[in-house]
Amino acid sequence: MIVSGTHPPSFLVSRLYRLRFALAQMLGMRIEVRNGAAAPYRFDCRSYTEFKRAVTLFQKEEGTIKWLRDELRPGDTFCDIGANVGLYSVVAGGLVGEAGQILSFEPHPANALSLMQNIQINGLTERSKVISAALGDSNGFFDFNIREAVSGSSMSQLGRTVDGNDEAFVPVLRECKAAFTLDHLVAEGIVRSPDVVKIDVDGNELLILAGMAQVLGSDTPPRSVQVEVNHHYEAELDAIMQGHGYRLRDRHHTFIGKRKIAKGADPLSVAHNAVYGRAA
Repeated sequence: MIVSGTHPPSFLVSRLYRLRFALAQMLGMRIEVRNGAAAPYRFDCRSYTEFKRAVTLFQKEEGTIKWLRDELRPGDTFCDIGANVGLYSVVAGGLVGEAGQILSFEPHPANALSLMQNIQINGLTERSKVISAALGDSNGFFDFNIREAVSGSSMSQLGRTVDGNDEAFVPVLRECKAAFTLDHLVAEGIVRSPDVVKIDVDGNELLILAGMAQVLGSDTPPRSVQVEVNHHYEAELDAIMQGHGYRLRDRHHTFIGKRKIAKGADPLSVAHNAVYGRAA
Protein backbone atom coordinates (compact mmCIF):
# COMPACT_ATOMS: atom_id res chain seq x y z
CA MET A 1 0.00 0.00 0.00
CA ILE A 2 1.19 3.52 -0.84
CA VAL A 3 -0.29 6.55 0.90
CA SER A 4 0.25 10.27 0.44
CA GLY A 5 2.14 12.07 3.15
CA THR A 6 0.29 15.31 2.44
CA HIS A 7 -3.36 14.21 2.36
CA PRO A 8 -4.94 12.15 5.14
CA PRO A 9 -7.23 9.26 4.14
CA SER A 10 -10.84 10.17 3.41
CA PHE A 11 -13.58 9.29 5.89
CA LEU A 12 -14.62 6.23 3.87
CA VAL A 13 -11.05 4.97 3.46
CA SER A 14 -10.41 5.45 7.18
CA ARG A 15 -13.51 3.43 8.01
CA LEU A 16 -12.42 0.65 5.67
CA TYR A 17 -9.01 0.45 7.28
CA ARG A 18 -10.52 0.50 10.77
CA LEU A 19 -12.58 -2.52 9.69
CA ARG A 20 -9.52 -4.21 8.18
CA PHE A 21 -7.51 -3.94 11.40
CA ALA A 22 -10.49 -4.90 13.56
CA LEU A 23 -10.86 -8.09 11.49
CA ALA A 24 -7.13 -8.78 11.85
CA GLN A 25 -7.45 -8.56 15.62
CA MET A 26 -10.48 -10.85 15.58
CA LEU A 27 -8.47 -13.48 13.71
CA GLY A 28 -6.47 -14.02 16.88
CA MET A 29 -7.72 -17.05 18.78
CA ARG A 30 -8.60 -17.45 22.45
CA ILE A 31 -8.46 -21.06 23.53
CA GLU A 32 -9.29 -22.87 26.74
CA VAL A 33 -7.13 -25.74 27.92
CA ARG A 34 -8.73 -28.13 30.38
CA ASN A 35 -7.24 -30.83 32.56
CA GLY A 36 -9.83 -32.83 34.46
CA ALA A 37 -12.54 -31.01 36.37
CA ALA A 38 -10.39 -27.99 37.25
CA ALA A 39 -11.17 -24.56 35.82
CA PRO A 40 -9.75 -24.09 32.31
CA TYR A 41 -6.66 -22.07 31.50
CA ARG A 42 -7.20 -19.40 28.85
CA PHE A 43 -4.66 -18.22 26.29
CA ASP A 44 -4.84 -15.60 23.55
CA CYS A 45 -2.91 -16.89 20.54
CA ARG A 46 -1.58 -14.50 17.90
CA SER A 47 0.61 -17.03 16.07
CA TYR A 48 0.62 -20.73 15.27
CA THR A 49 3.73 -21.11 17.46
CA GLU A 50 1.83 -19.67 20.40
CA PHE A 51 -1.24 -21.83 19.65
CA LYS A 52 0.87 -24.99 19.53
CA ARG A 53 2.47 -24.16 22.89
CA ALA A 54 -0.93 -23.64 24.48
CA VAL A 55 -2.69 -26.76 23.16
CA THR A 56 0.22 -28.99 24.24
CA LEU A 57 0.42 -27.48 27.74
CA PHE A 58 -0.11 -30.81 29.49
CA GLN A 59 1.88 -32.93 27.03
CA LYS A 60 5.00 -30.93 26.18
CA GLU A 61 6.45 -30.96 29.70
CA GLU A 62 4.40 -33.30 31.88
CA GLY A 63 7.22 -33.34 34.41
CA THR A 64 7.14 -29.56 34.81
CA ILE A 65 3.38 -29.57 35.44
CA LYS A 66 3.78 -32.32 38.05
CA TRP A 67 6.67 -30.44 39.69
CA LEU A 68 4.62 -27.25 39.95
CA ARG A 69 1.69 -29.10 41.48
CA ASP A 70 3.92 -30.98 43.92
CA GLU A 71 6.04 -28.02 45.04
CA LEU A 72 3.91 -24.87 45.02
CA ARG A 73 1.92 -23.94 48.10
CA PRO A 74 -0.53 -21.13 48.85
CA GLY A 75 1.39 -17.94 49.64
CA ASP A 76 4.54 -18.95 47.71
CA THR A 77 6.51 -16.71 45.39
CA PHE A 78 7.22 -18.49 42.11
CA CYS A 79 9.94 -17.18 39.80
CA ASP A 80 9.45 -18.10 36.14
CA ILE A 81 12.69 -17.18 34.37
CA GLY A 82 12.20 -17.45 30.63
CA ALA A 83 8.41 -17.36 30.90
CA ASN A 84 7.78 -17.07 27.14
CA VAL A 85 4.02 -16.48 26.72
CA GLY A 86 3.25 -17.50 30.29
CA LEU A 87 1.96 -21.07 30.20
CA TYR A 88 3.62 -22.12 33.45
CA SER A 89 3.11 -18.72 35.07
CA VAL A 90 -0.63 -19.16 34.54
CA VAL A 91 -0.62 -22.68 35.98
CA ALA A 92 1.43 -21.52 38.95
CA GLY A 93 -0.88 -18.56 39.54
CA GLY A 94 -3.71 -20.84 40.58
CA LEU A 95 -1.46 -22.83 42.90
CA VAL A 96 0.05 -19.96 44.93
CA GLY A 97 -3.35 -18.41 45.64
CA GLU A 98 -4.21 -14.79 46.35
CA ALA A 99 -1.45 -14.42 48.95
CA GLY A 100 1.21 -15.72 46.57
CA GLN A 101 3.06 -14.00 43.77
CA ILE A 102 4.28 -14.93 40.30
CA LEU A 103 7.46 -13.27 39.00
CA SER A 104 7.58 -13.75 35.22
CA PHE A 105 10.79 -12.77 33.42
CA GLU A 106 10.60 -12.57 29.63
CA PRO A 107 12.78 -10.20 27.53
CA HIS A 108 11.28 -10.99 24.10
CA PRO A 109 8.85 -8.09 23.35
CA ALA A 110 6.16 -10.12 21.54
CA ASN A 111 6.29 -12.87 24.15
CA ALA A 112 6.09 -10.36 27.00
CA LEU A 113 2.94 -8.81 25.52
CA SER A 114 1.27 -12.22 25.20
CA LEU A 115 2.46 -13.11 28.69
CA MET A 116 0.75 -10.04 30.18
CA GLN A 117 -2.45 -10.71 28.23
CA ASN A 118 -2.56 -14.35 29.34
CA ILE A 119 -2.08 -13.37 32.96
CA GLN A 120 -4.86 -10.79 32.64
CA ILE A 121 -7.47 -13.07 31.03
CA ASN A 122 -6.85 -15.71 33.71
CA GLY A 123 -7.55 -13.19 36.48
CA LEU A 124 -3.99 -13.26 37.86
CA THR A 125 -2.92 -9.64 37.45
CA GLU A 126 -3.03 -8.79 41.15
CA ARG A 127 -0.72 -11.68 42.11
CA SER A 128 1.67 -11.37 39.15
CA LYS A 129 4.62 -9.18 38.26
CA VAL A 130 5.90 -9.27 34.67
CA ILE A 131 9.49 -8.11 34.13
CA SER A 132 10.46 -7.68 30.48
CA ALA A 133 14.13 -7.10 31.36
CA ALA A 134 16.62 -9.92 30.94
CA LEU A 135 18.32 -11.75 33.80
CA GLY A 136 22.01 -12.56 33.80
CA ASP A 137 25.22 -12.38 35.82
CA SER A 138 25.60 -8.57 35.67
CA ASN A 139 23.57 -5.37 35.50
CA GLY A 140 23.62 -3.16 32.42
CA PHE A 141 22.36 -2.71 28.87
CA PHE A 142 23.15 -5.25 26.18
CA ASP A 143 22.08 -6.10 22.63
CA PHE A 144 19.12 -8.44 22.70
CA ASN A 145 19.28 -10.35 19.43
CA ILE A 146 15.85 -11.53 18.36
CA ARG A 147 15.94 -14.75 16.40
CA GLU A 148 12.24 -14.65 15.46
CA ALA A 149 9.82 -11.79 16.04
CA VAL A 150 6.71 -13.97 16.27
CA SER A 151 5.05 -14.51 19.65
CA GLY A 152 5.81 -17.89 21.20
CA SER A 153 9.26 -18.07 19.64
CA SER A 154 12.43 -18.92 21.52
CA MET A 155 16.23 -18.95 21.17
CA SER A 156 16.71 -15.15 21.09
CA GLN A 157 19.92 -14.21 22.90
CA LEU A 158 21.34 -11.46 25.09
CA GLY A 159 24.75 -10.23 23.96
CA ARG A 160 25.42 -13.01 21.44
CA THR A 161 24.10 -14.48 18.19
CA VAL A 162 24.53 -18.16 18.99
CA ASP A 163 21.38 -19.95 20.13
CA GLY A 164 20.88 -22.59 22.81
CA ASN A 165 21.89 -25.33 20.38
CA ASP A 166 25.22 -23.56 19.68
CA GLU A 167 24.04 -22.59 16.20
CA ALA A 168 24.79 -19.11 14.87
CA PHE A 169 21.87 -17.01 13.64
CA VAL A 170 21.28 -13.62 12.05
CA PRO A 171 18.92 -11.51 14.21
CA VAL A 172 15.72 -10.35 12.53
CA LEU A 173 15.54 -7.51 15.09
CA ARG A 174 17.86 -6.09 17.73
CA GLU A 175 16.95 -4.21 20.92
CA CYS A 176 19.08 -2.48 23.55
CA LYS A 177 17.83 -4.42 26.57
CA ALA A 178 18.21 -3.77 30.29
CA ALA A 179 19.54 -6.78 32.19
CA PHE A 180 19.92 -7.41 35.90
CA THR A 181 20.94 -10.09 38.32
CA LEU A 182 18.18 -11.62 40.41
CA ASP A 183 20.34 -10.83 43.46
CA HIS A 184 20.15 -7.11 42.62
CA LEU A 185 16.39 -7.11 42.15
CA VAL A 186 15.81 -8.95 45.45
CA ALA A 187 18.30 -6.78 47.38
CA GLU A 188 16.63 -3.60 46.09
CA GLY A 189 13.20 -4.87 47.09
CA ILE A 190 11.95 -4.83 43.51
CA VAL A 191 10.89 -8.48 43.69
CA ARG A 192 10.36 -10.94 46.50
CA SER A 193 12.90 -13.64 47.21
CA PRO A 194 11.39 -16.73 45.56
CA ASP A 195 10.36 -20.02 47.15
CA VAL A 196 10.35 -21.97 43.88
CA VAL A 197 12.30 -21.15 40.69
CA LYS A 198 12.05 -22.37 37.10
CA ILE A 199 14.90 -21.49 34.71
CA ASP A 200 14.51 -22.12 30.97
CA VAL A 201 16.62 -19.61 29.05
CA ASP A 202 17.96 -21.38 25.96
CA GLY A 203 21.53 -22.05 27.07
CA ASN A 204 22.04 -19.14 29.49
CA GLU A 205 21.13 -21.05 32.63
CA LEU A 206 24.59 -20.86 34.24
CA LEU A 207 24.67 -17.07 33.83
CA ILE A 208 21.31 -16.79 35.58
CA LEU A 209 22.54 -18.95 38.45
CA ALA A 210 25.70 -16.85 38.79
CA GLY A 211 23.48 -13.80 39.17
CA MET A 212 21.40 -15.36 41.94
CA ALA A 213 24.18 -16.72 44.15
CA GLN A 214 23.09 -14.57 47.10
CA VAL A 215 19.48 -15.74 46.77
CA LEU A 216 20.58 -19.38 46.68
CA GLY A 217 22.90 -18.88 49.64
CA SER A 218 20.55 -16.82 51.80
CA ASP A 219 18.97 -17.83 55.12
CA THR A 220 15.70 -18.44 53.25
CA PRO A 221 16.76 -19.91 49.89
CA PRO A 222 14.35 -21.35 47.33
CA ARG A 223 13.32 -24.83 48.43
CA SER A 224 13.12 -26.12 44.84
CA VAL A 225 14.80 -25.06 41.59
CA GLN A 226 14.15 -26.56 38.16
CA VAL A 227 16.76 -25.88 35.47
CA GLU A 228 16.73 -26.82 31.80
CA VAL A 229 19.94 -28.78 31.23
CA ASN A 230 22.14 -29.25 28.20
CA HIS A 231 24.59 -32.13 28.67
CA HIS A 232 27.49 -29.80 27.75
CA TYR A 233 27.25 -28.04 31.10
CA GLU A 234 25.46 -30.63 33.26
CA ALA A 235 28.50 -31.38 35.44
CA GLU A 236 29.15 -27.67 36.00
CA LEU A 237 25.51 -27.12 36.90
CA ASP A 238 25.60 -29.93 39.46
CA ALA A 239 28.74 -28.48 41.02
CA ILE A 240 27.16 -25.01 41.29
CA MET A 241 23.99 -26.31 42.90
CA GLN A 242 25.86 -28.60 45.30
CA GLY A 243 28.01 -25.64 46.31
CA HIS A 244 24.84 -23.83 47.35
CA GLY A 245 23.56 -26.76 49.39
CA TYR A 246 21.27 -28.37 46.81
CA ARG A 247 21.13 -31.88 45.49
CA LEU A 248 19.53 -33.37 42.39
CA ARG A 249 16.11 -34.80 43.29
CA ASP A 250 14.63 -35.57 39.90
CA ARG A 251 15.07 -35.18 36.17
CA HIS A 252 12.49 -35.35 33.40
CA HIS A 253 12.47 -35.04 29.64
CA THR A 254 10.10 -33.08 27.43
CA PHE A 255 7.77 -34.83 24.99
CA ILE A 256 10.29 -34.20 22.21
CA GLY A 257 13.12 -35.52 24.37
CA LYS A 258 11.20 -38.71 25.14
CA ARG A 259 10.57 -39.21 21.43
CA LYS A 260 14.29 -38.86 20.66
CA ILE A 261 15.16 -41.40 23.35
CA ALA A 262 12.52 -43.82 22.02
CA LYS A 263 14.25 -43.60 18.64
CA GLY A 264 17.57 -44.60 20.19
CA ALA A 265 19.18 -41.37 21.37
CA ASP A 266 21.39 -41.53 24.46
CA PRO A 267 19.27 -40.09 27.32
CA LEU A 268 22.33 -38.26 28.67
CA SER A 269 22.74 -36.42 25.36
CA VAL A 270 19.17 -35.13 25.28
CA ALA A 271 18.31 -31.81 26.94
CA HIS A 272 16.10 -32.25 29.98
CA ASN A 273 14.91 -30.54 33.16
CA ALA A 274 16.74 -31.12 36.44
CA VAL A 275 14.97 -30.51 39.75
CA TYR A 276 17.12 -29.51 42.73
CA GLY A 277 16.10 -29.36 46.38
CA ARG A 278 17.86 -28.39 49.56
CA ALA A 279 20.15 -31.13 50.88
CA ALA A 280 18.99 -32.68 54.15
